[in-house]
Amino acid sequence: MKFNISICAKRSNAKGWGDLQYAEGLQRALEARGIPSHLFFRGETPQLSADDVVLRIAGPLLEEPIVGVPNLLWIISPPNVMTAALLGRYQHLYIASQFMAQRLAGLPGGAHYLQQSTEHGHFHPDRRPDGAQELPVVFVGAYAPRAPRKSVLMAIEAGIDVHVWGPGWKGVIPDRLWCGAHLDYDELAQVYASARIVLNDHMPNMALTGMMSNRSFDAIASGAVVISDPVQGFDDPDLPELIQQAPGPELTALIRHILSQPSADRDARLDRHRRIVARYSFAAVAARLAEDAGTLLAAGRVARSHFNPRTDGTAPPLLLADVTQSAGDQRQAMLGTAREIVRIFATLEYPRRGGVALSPPAAPEGVIHPLMHAQRRAQDLALSDPQQLTCDDLQILAQARRILDASDAAMMKDRRRGDALQVHHMRGEPLWAHAPDGYTREENKRHLALWPRHNQPSLDRPVGVFLHLFYDDLAPVFASRIDRIAVDFQLYISTDTPAKAEHIRTVFPQADIRVLPNRGRDICPKLYGFRDAYDRHDLVLHLHGKKSPHSARLDQWLEHCLDCLLPEEAQINRILSLFQSVPDIGLLAPVVFKSVLSAAHWAANSEIARELAFRMSMPQAEIDKHPRFPVGSMFWGRTETLRPLLDLGLRPDHFPPEQGQVDGTLAHAIERMIGVVCNWTGRRTLLVAPSSRNLYAGFQRRYRSNREVLDALTAGAL
Repeated sequence: MKFNISICAKRSNAKGWGDLQYAEGLQRALEARGIPSHLFFRGETPQLSADDVVLRIAGPLLEEPIVGVPNLLWIISPPNVMTAALLGRYQHLYIASQFMAQRLAGLPGGAHYLQQSTEHGHFHPDRRPDGAQELPVVFVGAYAPRAPRKSVLMAIEAGIDVHVWGPGWKGVIPDRLWCGAHLDYDELAQVYASARIVLNDHMPNMALTGMMSNRSFDAIASGAVVISDPVQGFDDPDLPELIQQAPGPELTALIRHILSQPSADRDARLDRHRRIVARYSFAAVAARLAEDAGTLLAAGRVARSHFNPRTDGTAPPLLLADVTQSAGDQRQAMLGTAREIVRIFATLEYPRRGGVALSPPAAPEGVIHPLMHAQRRAQDLALSDPQQLTCDDLQILAQARRILDASDAAMMKDRRRGDALQVHHMRGEPLWAHAPDGYTREENKRHLALWPRHNQPSLDRPVGVFLHLFYDDLAPVFASRIDRIAVDFQLYISTDTPAKAEHIRTVFPQADIRVLPNRGRDICPKLYGFRDAYDRHDLVLHLHGKKSPHSARLDQWLEHCLDCLLPEEAQINRILSLFQSVPDIGLLAPVVFKSVLSAAHWAANSEIARELAFRMSMPQAEIDKHPRFPVGSMFWGRTETLRPLLDLGLRPDHFPPEQGQVDGTLAHAIERMIGVVCNWTGRRTLLVAPSSRNLYAGFQRRYRSNREVLDALTAGAL
């Protein structure tokens, strides 16, 4: 047999994942038993033969089993979402938690406890370098909000010197204790072999789900004592060196007590190593995996396809829904669409189908959601009677099944994050995904430094200033800024209640103020609540009273945007003159605020963008690019640049009800499409900041004339 081992990382970023070293250690253990093995990565499908098996080592996400061979799954850290239906499609399930194995025992194939393990030939007491000093207390791991490392911090605050390696610690602990952001695999073995005590502080969800990390077994195999925070359900009386102790005074007292005792000699450390080898080594795991895989191969138990073409009978007639009809809530709309996609593919299983008809068109109703574009493709398949389905076609079915599988998952019902999490799960991604391949933060740091123009530009028509004020208390803030515009302008303000409108009118008595439904954040009111006003203006300014209650890191975002778009009068004159003399500029937006650089890409919004592109007759290839857009949806722009979006004629009911969503809705997609449409219509988005700001100084471009700006845009320097 041959093992094909997969981890959650992509090939392009695998070196940054500890799972890679883990899988490579298991690979060496299998090959030591004479079993060939091969590593592959997220999104890949290896070349397989009849005697192959697939082993997925799963962390934050899980892909579908590979059809035609036995698929083994080993869950070694808490997943984002793994539904019972998905787990049931694997032929054998291991989980590194006795607690969770018991809870999942009711699955069709059961769940088998298989603890995390260590490569005992690598982690050994003799890996301590000659002459190396003993390290009293060590911790290796990242510091982050999701990994607060309370045990480590408490020990350091109590005056215990803990030598720490890992990213995120700079400025959190004293510099003398932070030994670096990274240890390679050999250095890690040397550090553990030099340590008396290794702290093991888990991410909270690992401890709660009973998953003791391999850090404990690596360290004990190296001869160290491990003090771990408590892990639910884990207990091994044969490992007295693995002590579980919650953060608190007892923890620091325990560390001091152990350090007060004589250090373990080589024989004692070797004894610890031998006891780890017996039960927690990759060699022991490899023997078990080989036995179970052999049983599956002998029994012919392999993963089956979701799509199973049939030769008997004819599918019943199918009435296809009007794609523009959906539910008033995004979650329910996606569930309904997923059900139709599954029904469509059920008819495609038959070679001779019954009749297929489209529902009569009706007035568009309900939210525009991420599964609409896939629904259109599925309907095209139903109407065209394809002889063979492509992998992309079958991916539509997989997406729909994942939506239905996770319909009752608690985290999908989270009011703020649920819509975005549902999209990531639909795609088969980690729910808290990293930036996409090819995205660089530097692209959104490059900007033009605005310099003053004291002569006021002469405009043919007044500027249209569109301001959405959900937070009416911010009206005076905007009043002081808008007063800096020296040219003629007309002010349009939207809010969501008559009481707010009356308060706003006391600050802006000359404004056109409209009370509009609280749907679509600032996007729907500004673009569609005032759609009738755009024909009066060649240039527009979009503003809104931004607050970010979900994140303190964004508190200064509004001030940043206003500083970039409405700085001093002379710099606003410069902005207007750029539109006059540089026809390439379609949008002028703030340079991306530092706290949102990591989110300035499609995130969970490209599927909705594809539906919008379809409605605008825009090539889908435009959505395949990384968008450059006004992050925060505040900008100066040409009306003609926004025209394709305005012509969509969207209504408030196209946007999901307001629930504090942070991503994955129509408003978030349109925010990005503002930049995409600008590019599609032949113009550019220019990022700016006042010349007095030194944000991203190395990426700031300073020019002396508008002509230089035009040349820089043409050359791609901006």
